[in-house]
Amino acid sequence: MAQGKKDVMAQLARTSRAMRAASGQELGALGLHPGQDTVLTAISENEGITLKDLAILLSVRPPTVTKTIARLSAQGFVEKRLASSDTRQSCAFLTVEGRMAAKKLKSLRKQLRRTALRGLSEKQQKTFLKLLKRVETNLGLMPENTSEET
Repeated sequence: MAQGKKDVMAQLARTSRAMRAASGQELGALGLHPGQDTVLTAISENEGITLKDLAILLSVRPPTVTKTIARLSAQGFVEKRLASSDTRQSCAFLTVEGRMAAKKLKSLRKQLRRTALRGLSEKQQKTFLKLLKRVETNLGLMPENTSEET
């Protein structure tokens, strides 16, 4: 039984690597690196989000967001502006190029999702998502009461 438990974690790691590899080439064609896609998508869904709130949303540390936003800004995808309500905070906005990339990302994610979940019924997909969220919660990266669908 102990071997099976180890296999689950090893499989989860292999699956995660396979997902990154599958998306890596397409991201490169858009001029993005793995991880930047998640930030760009989050900004497109929350235009004008503060960097602090973006870090919370993505479950990463603020310096990680700051560094990623700086790179995305240098690449011309994101514009950082001071918040009008509190000039101590910065907000992230997509540029025209960023909006185009976010649109392409949405299509890419849809295609990748279809490929990854091929052969699973709708019920199996929902169960799979629920189980992944449970693992994430158990690892402390997601609040217990979150029921957000991805």
